[in-house]
Amino acid sequence: MTKNRYIWSFFNWKISVQIPFFLFAAFAFIVCCTLSNWQLQRAHQADDLFQTYQLQDSRPESVLSESPESYQKVSIAGVVKNHYFLDNKTYQGFGGWHVLAEVQTKKFLILVNLGWQPKQNKLVLQEPLPSYLEVQGLIRKPQAGFMLQAAEEDPNWPKLLQQIEIPLINKRLNRELFPFVLYAENQIGKLIPAPIKIENKYYMHIGYAIQWVLIGLAGLICFIIVSRIEYKENE
Repeated sequence: MTKNRYIWSFFNWKISVQIPFFLFAAFAFIVCCTLSNWQLQRAHQADDLFQTYQLQDSRPESVLSESPESYQKVSIAGVVKNHYFLDNKTYQGFGGWHVLAEVQTKKFLILVNLGWQPKQNKLVLQEPLPSYLEVQGLIRKPQAGFMLQAAEEDPNWPKLLQQIEIPLINKRLNRELFPFVLYAENQIGKLIPAPIKIENKYYMHIGYAIQWVLIGLAGLICFIIVSRIEYKENE
């Protein structure tokens, strides 16, 4: 042993280990294994989500209930009370908005994603919405993501939304919107439907998991090779 260096022996095969280098290699290997495990968990979550989507998509349409399942296929009819625009949506490379309509059914006030329209110079519809709608599609509870600023700080909010935050809309406009959003599959006017489509990303995440394991193993092998070369040079 020398200062900050140890000689490790494995079946008479020796390497020279520098403690700082060893700690760095061990930390990198643990990080790679952790990321690999995280990707494995995401793979199983993606597969469960896809199986749920396929099951619901194969079922016939049902009446909207108070406690629906995610991706349930439903049909509704009701009066259009209001509309909003969901920003930063593209179709075939062109920028635009998704049009969200507040539809009052006999039991619920629900947001319906009617589809895409090209971005206009002002926050206006490409053409007026019918006063009464009959739509079919899958429902999903919106998940709010990270935003750099609060939605309320945008002067165009809530007419122009960056993401769907139903509790925030309810609070601002004194509404009681249904917690799920219906994504229409039938076309309304000139709007391009934007139905829910989910791909199975199980194998993609499995690939990432394997990638992280290989990166960790490559780092470990490099550590062993460098340590072996240093041992021979100082033997």
